[in-house]
Amino acid sequence: MTDNDAAVPRLTALVAASIGEEHRERLASEFPDVSFVPIPKSGEVPPEGADARILFRCSMSKDEMTRTIAGAPNLEWIHTCTAGFDQLLVPEIEELNLKVTRSAETHHLPISEWVIGFMLLVSKRYADLWVAQREHRWAPPDTEDLAGKTIGIVGAGAIGTEVATRARPFGMRIIATKRSPVEHAAYDRVMPSDALPELLGESDFVVLACPLTTETKGMIGAEQLRQMKPTAHLINIARGKLIVDADLIRALEEGWIAGACLDAFAEEPLPPDSPLWDVPRLVLTPHASYRSPYMFHRATDEFAANLRRFRAGEELQNRLREPKLGY
Repeated sequence: MTDNDAAVPRLTALVAASIGEEHRERLASEFPDVSFVPIPKSGEVPPEGADARILFRCSMSKDEMTRTIAGAPNLEWIHTCTAGFDQLLVPEIEELNLKVTRSAETHHLPISEWVIGFMLLVSKRYADLWVAQREHRWAPPDTEDLAGKTIGIVGAGAIGTEVATRARPFGMRIIATKRSPVEHAAYDRVMPSDALPELLGESDFVVLACPLTTETKGMIGAEQLRQMKPTAHLINIARGKLIVDADLIRALEEGWIAGACLDAFAEEPLPPDSPLWDVPRLVLTPHASYRSPYMFHRATDEFAANLRRFRAGEELQNRLREPKLGY
């Protein structure tokens, strides 16, 4: 028997419990030479998955991640269905030099629509109209146009760029900051990160679309909120810890800015006794901007594309580059 006659070991991939049977069956059909092993919500690796080299992760806590990594000593690559890396970065990833990739294109469509929806909500005063209807009052509101307004996007990545693309037909001026700025047709101007004060001062809507890193944690506090226009709105569809909550509460109570929409919070679910619930001119949504009936389908598309690269020995796309910085 020669080396060429030896059986090639079957590739095994672990699949998180939240990724349903429909998507596992699709992967099995596309990759008949790969074993896709579901793991329970606890993260415990079943015996048939102990030799896994791949993890397709979604909705797993860091404790569950640690448990899974410990149960799969041959693990080489983790793909997460999230747009960012912060929710899965456990010390073992860097210690074991694991490859990590993300679903960069999965969430940008629903999130961008959510941002447009909020801008229309406050510009057209839909909430006031709903209240008036319930009270049987004929009360035409004073409204604003989006046309001519400036939207400032903090983080000109896939999500930020999709927001820019969808804002363009409304006739908005679009500016952004990016750690490594490059010109892009979706924007009127892309500035470096240290130009944040300039962006805040020019924008009617400030959209946080950047990752949570050691550099961005608490990046919007009292100083930055005072740099915004008193008529401006802040929209956070990224991570809650980008904002200093106490400073935002004060800014809204004292009228430094016109309003805000938060779809991400430092603690989730938001506790019932959080002071954020009762802040004037603040819209809270339960980290729902990314939700879509097509989310897992899109995430599976991105995972499958990288799985083909992995099997071919090619460079994986959307890799974690700087574990210490979280992106």
